[in-house]
Amino acid sequence: MEGASAKGILSHLSLLEVQVRSRTTQRQQPSRVKELQEKTAALRKQKEQLEAEIQTHRTLRAALDKRHNDDEEEEEDSENSDVLRLMARHTQLKDLLNAHRTIGGYDFTKTRQGKGLCVSIATAFEGVYLETFNLEFDVKPALTLVRHDVPPFIPLTLLIEQSRSQTDIWALLDPLSRQLSAFTARTRQLQLLQRLHETVEVMESNVLCSLIILMFKLPAEKNVVLCSLDYCDTSRSLPTRVSFQCDDKDLPDSPEWKKTLLETPLHTALSTMRSMGNIL
Repeated sequence: MEGASAKGILSHLSLLEVQVRSRTTQRQQPSRVKELQEKTAALRKQKEQLEAEIQTHRTLRAALDKRHNDDEEEEEDSENSDVLRLMARHTQLKDLLNAHRTIGGYDFTKTRQGKGLCVSIATAFEGVYLETFNLEFDVKPALTLVRHDVPPFIPLTLLIEQSRSQTDIWALLDPLSRQLSAFTARTRQLQLLQRLHETVEVMESNVLCSLIILMFKLPAEKNVVLCSLDYCDTSRSLPTRVSFQCDDKDLPDSPEWKKTLLETPLHTALSTMRSMGNIL
């Protein structure tokens, strides 16, 4: 009986212990749930803050990228505008310079603190500017040429003598400009001829290009023709006399050939004669 009584007491104590633990757990459970809820709320709030920061960063990045692209477009537009302005200015200056040359204008520059005067004479042919020549004068006591880069075969001394009777400097510059322009134009025509007409051979030419002898062939008879162009007036870019030498006796009397060569720049005249089938 005593053994059974002891076992009953132990069982009862165990039951009481289980009940106590159960009650303790029940009392602690609401506190744990509350703690987890608070922690969840804190994590949710932190997540929202992070999402807000990410969105702000994206917005800021997009704004910066747009500003960068706008700046690049503005810079490109600005560069294009600058290029267009420069092109327009270049065209304007070229037109002014062309008009300046057409009316016989010259570029004057004072030298040696006003004691000297430098004059530049530009030459051109068919809209292409060629060489520029310079002359320097002493102003006092009289206008005197002291330096220049005019080629020696240009009759500068003769032109100076002819202008001495006139005090106007234009009396020298105008005929000199015509001489220089005609010389560079003849030189340019000869260069274009050699570039564009390989079948035409330049047999002879002098430094002034006042005498040019060419050789070309006729397409049918295969005859060789010698063509002499004389520029007796060196102030002109076109020849004053044209003559032919050929076995064909009728050729020297060909007025059409002579007219073309007398009235048209040399390289253009040969292109016309070739297109008409007159020469190879």
